[in-house]
Amino acid sequence: MPEYRGVLSPEAPAYRILDAVLRESRIVVTCGIPGAGKSLMIREQVFIARSQGRRVHRLQWDVARQAFEQPAILARYPEIGGSTHPAIRRAAGLWLRDALFRWCEDNVSDEHLLLVEAPLVGGRFIELARVEQDAVEPVLASTSTRFLVPQPSREVRAAIEAARAGEIEKPRHARDAANAVPALVEELWKAVLEAADVLAIPRDARDHAYSPDLYFEVYRRLLRHRHVQAVPVTEVFRNLGSPHSLEGEETEIAPAANVAWQLIQAVEAKGIENAIRSAEHWFMID
Repeated sequence: MPEYRGVLSPEAPAYRILDAVLRESRIVVTCGIPGAGKSLMIREQVFIARSQGRRVHRLQWDVARQAFEQPAILARYPEIGGSTHPAIRRAAGLWLRDALFRWCEDNVSDEHLLLVEAPLVGGRFIELARVEQDAVEPVLASTSTRFLVPQPSREVRAAIEAARAGEIEKPRHARDAANAVPALVEELWKAVLEAADVLAIPRDARDHAYSPDLYFEVYRRLLRHRHVQAVPVTEVFRNLGSPHSLEGEETEIAPAANVAWQLIQAVEAKGIENAIRSAEHWFMID
């Protein structure tokens, strides 16, 4: 088996959490807003999983949504301020749960591991948090599916935000250029604060600064029907290269272009206003 090639110290709490979760799981979903270290955590999970002899598959929001970035679709549902249109968010969510179930059906051996990236905020793959009466619900509720929320300290988050601004101007990897722009990152943090208020999570209403504890509590509340755990991120790593840089044979799962169109049509059939409403009320989990 290959050696672990990541940056986390094996003694670090984050490494110990990831190592244990990956050994016990078939599906690991990493959740959080941009600028919280999701991409780095997924890269570390790949390295750890390889060292455990697992066969890794990936399903990521930033990759899946690109299937919908076709000229004809974007002409109807363009980005606004760097934010994906609610119709596309909902279409991707419709695809997601069925894609997870098909992956389980096609990869029955325990050597297979699926790593999922799901922001949740603003309705981006929020379908994973919702209880549905479908074939994949028992899988999502199982202890073999774990939800992780990287929880950076204030200092680490500030460093990540500064690094992201540089990555957008001078990308180290093709996917760095698709990172959320700083204005969108700030907008999504405000969305987390709004969710905290609606969910009656105590906070100082005058304080709009990032709070690690408040951040995780919002996600813990969203994922109350799932097995969720925080991953503390307390160290700033320098000169890492792009967190998207991976060499290996991981399978990436994303909708085909024709499937993306069918999903858009399904959203339109139910009314675009419903997709917009779903995005606006993304934190309302039954």
